[in-house]
This record gives sequence, structure tokens and C-alpha cells, in this order.
Amino acid sequence: MEGVVTEQLTGTERRARPRISVAIEIKLHAPEHHYMLMSRTIDLSTHGAFVRTNRPLPMGASVTVSFNRGSDRNPLMLDAEVVRAGTADGGRQRGIALRFSDLSDLDEMLLSELIKRTRS
Repeated sequence: MEGVVTEQLTGTERRARPRISVAIEIKLHAPEHHYMLMSRTIDLSTHGAFVRTNRPLPMGASVTVSFNRGSDRNPLMLDAEVVRAGTADGGRQRGIALRFSDLSDLDEMLLSELIKRTRS
């Protein structure tokens, strides 16, 4: 696929926030690429995620990520950009790395609460 960059995660971290190993069910939608996927995060922070998928998207692709927050709450929908396609978890998990964009303080708080609740 043109424009897809594949690399292994190295010891050099370029993240604003550390990612936590947590599996949260998501819906990923990239209408420009006719792409809809139900998957799980491999790791997650309030600024990005690595999402399990065998079908990478090109770097720079815009996506919407929807997190289910429970039956009595609206889903948390965040815009993101694909920053890498490759592997995580020692090369055992294929997927794409996403950087969330234009997060409000409320979005960041809700995402942080979701991470904490899932890890408990």
C-alpha cells in the first residue's frame, strides 16, 4: 500500500505521554479510505494509541476513534492521525499507531477516566 511506513517500536520514545498496556474495544472509521474496523487497543494514552489491525492505513490518514464508555453513556469520539504502521508488544501484534488531535480538556479527562476504569 503506497505511503505506509512499517517499523518496529524502538527504545527511543517520542511520545508526549507514556502509553499504558490496556485492551479497550474501539470502532475505527476512515471514510477517505473506505475503512471501518472494530478492534482493540494494544496500548493507550491520553494522546494516542496503538490499535490492532492487519490492514494498515497510510501515514497521515485521518480517522475517527470511538470508545464505548458503557451502556449508560455516549461513546467518546476522537479524531486522530495515523503516525505509524508496524508492530508492538515485541513484534507479536500488528497494527497502527494513532495520535489524537484537537483534544479538549474534557476529552482528555474522559479518556483518562476510561483508562483508569479499564485497568482496575
